[in-house]
Amino acid sequence: MALRMGAADVALNSARWWASVRWGLGTAAAVHAAALRFGGRTAIVDDAGSVDYRTLDRAANSVAAEFRSAATGSDGNLGAIGILCRNHRWFVTALVAAERAGCDTVLLSTALPASNLAEVCERDSIAVIVADREFSDVVAQAGTDATVVSADSSGPNSLAHIAAKGLHCSPPKRRPRLVLLTSGTTGAPKSAMRALTTTRVGGVGMLRRIPYRLGDRYFIASPAFHAWGLSQLVFALATASTVEMRRRFDASDLLQLLREHQFDVLVVVPLMLRRILDVTASDDAARSPRMVLSSGNVLSGDLAGQWMDRFGDALYNIYGSTEAAIGTIADPADLRAAPGTVGRSPDGVTLVILDDEGMPAPKGSSGWVHLASTGQFDGYTDGTDRERTGTLMATGDIGQLDAAGRLHVSGRANDMIVTGGENVFPSSVEEVLDRHPAVEISAVVGTDDPEFGQRVAAFVVLRRGRSVDPDDLKGWVAAKLPSFMVPREVRFVDALPMTTTGKVVRHRLAVLGRRDRY
Repeated sequence: MALRMGAADVALNSARWWASVRWGLGTAAAVHAAALRFGGRTAIVDDAGSVDYRTLDRAANSVAAEFRSAATGSDGNLGAIGILCRNHRWFVTALVAAERAGCDTVLLSTALPASNLAEVCERDSIAVIVADREFSDVVAQAGTDATVVSADSSGPNSLAHIAAKGLHCSPPKRRPRLVLLTSGTTGAPKSAMRALTTTRVGGVGMLRRIPYRLGDRYFIASPAFHAWGLSQLVFALATASTVEMRRRFDASDLLQLLREHQFDVLVVVPLMLRRILDVTASDDAARSPRMVLSSGNVLSGDLAGQWMDRFGDALYNIYGSTEAAIGTIADPADLRAAPGTVGRSPDGVTLVILDDEGMPAPKGSSGWVHLASTGQFDGYTDGTDRERTGTLMATGDIGQLDAAGRLHVSGRANDMIVTGGENVFPSSVEEVLDRHPAVEISAVVGTDDPEFGQRVAAFVVLRRGRSVDPDDLKGWVAAKLPSFMVPREVRFVDALPMTTTGKVVRHRLAVLGRRDRY
């Protein structure tokens, strides 16, 4: 592992030491070290072209000086920098600059409505908002007093203009925090705090389980404002790698890039894998990345198998959360041996399944998934915290360990459907429905039922040009699952409501579909 990370490169080690002395242990230092050792190496490739590490480093320094000035209040305290951007070079520049300025960084979801943005700005003391032009209306409607800086224009109030000033930023006097919004699907998201450093566990454990290398070539398709995409962006910058990214994910465009370039690392959420498979042909000339890293949502055994059959056994499934960080890693061998598993915990992470009494559940028994590591978050900015049992943090998922110690997650506890006294996890039914040749994607929820308490309802998006009778889908499920898991209702819809990382917003499903279609 040490050799893969450049331990034998004396010049790189000197650059890392000097960068850490100046900027501390974090992404700001990683970029500076890469600029000192590999200044001309391409750092970011986006829709606008490319930028090397030396240019990125200088731009971040100038922007940091401006951030510090703009975020300093009348009391001398620093406000936070909010970043509302899609995947491109200026997102990375703002991220590094905020850390160098000593300002807390709040990564804002591109799907955040104005009312929630206003709440987050007030709660997290955001003094400067860096936003893409497409979000100008949302920022204006939020009515915040924060200074607004354009991320992707060239005007006088833009990051490009500030970067061109060549301002100097001295080292910060405080270690800032990173604030990530939770991916909750009801109400305003909570703000989870964590330290800005590249050395916390999750990181070292992942390096041992996943063969990252110095100078890899990445394509990060996952949103960088989300914990999963951000973690891989940080890994890439810490290894002086080249990161390719696009503002929006398009399966056909990514497939074309896979034909034209050899990527070492592809970072995705499971829905992206499905979309890529939908547009590829068996004789397609797309090149297989050395590693495909998937997280952020459930990766079904069927989807993992289809991907590896087409692109080779280079797929990794990573399980964790914004609050608990990395929990487990399933490598290709795990995914072949135990389809659907999320794997084993890496070094430095403790995984325990607890029963309803808070005691360790027997191996093979279902219970509440708990994780412990030094990578855990530091609490929410509103002063609340996740449920903890000592050092163990509850993830909110129910799962079990198999004989080999691999974790299998049944689903979120609050998604479980109780029908006639039987427990049904939506993912089990969805995986069967998604195997039907006419089904593109499905989602299952519980709806009120006067006799059974809840009934299983399926919302189904059909593949283009395909049709199927609802009773045929019920029969398809009945042939593979117990009768209480068979949907009592099947509703056909044009699309499912989803978060930016492909998670279904289940509470919105009840208003979809027309009753005359089931």
